[in-house]
Amino acid sequence: MIAVPKDDQEASMDAAACIGCGACVAACKNASAALFVGAKVAHLVLLPQGHPERERRVLAMVEQMEKEGFGACSNEGECMAVCPKEINVGVISRLNREWARATLKRL
Repeated sequence: MIAVPKDDQEASMDAAACIGCGACVAACKNASAALFVGAKVAHLVLLPQGHPERERRVLAMVEQMEKEGFGACSNEGECMAVCPKEINVGVISRLNREWARATLKRL
């Protein structure tokens, strides 16, 4: 058994609450899916079970988001304001850190 710190457990479950409704994308002036993608990345990266595919997952998710034409996050917070599950924009920061980490590791 691997012990997971309580704060990580709670943050993971908060991010896992995302229902993929798209309200965040609709509210964003850039049509960014960063809150949704960030929630999915944060949910998995905070738990040991998500570590084996950590880098591959974030790189693939960001690449797909770009292919689909979603815009970049401009940090206005409209996504969080309309999220029915109250996903915190902090997951976007985690997404950015994970993407940077995976990109550097790939080099």
